[in-house]
Amino acid sequence: MHLPADGAVDAPNGTAQGGGLDNPDGGTLTAKRNKILRNTVTTKGGAAQGGGLYLAGGSTGLGSTVLEENTITRNRAGDGGGIFKASGALTLNGDDIRDNRPNICSPADAVPGCTG
Repeated sequence: MHLPADGAVDAPNGTAQGGGLDNPDGGTLTAKRNKILRNTVTTKGGAAQGGGLYLAGGSTGLGSTVLEENTITRNRAGDGGGIFKASGALTLNGDDIRDNRPNICSPADAVPGCTG
């Protein structure tokens, strides 16, 4: 898991991911009662994913993230302003995910319990 120091991730001509929380390598992440607010993921000529959270299952696809009673709001990315799930397992339990741009969760229907 990676935690960006200032809540801003930029990768010119590459892939930027996980402005608030980043679980890209198939690890296990549990986050409870956090505020993941106002993070930004940007790139020119690449992919900017997961303003609040980026999740990938790593080479095995088995990574997992459990979120419980967190607030994920006002984050921005090229896709998945709140959450971007590339692969792995994600469980939401009482989280408030709203007001993220351009969308709340992505890809569509990839995050059970999260719409938009």
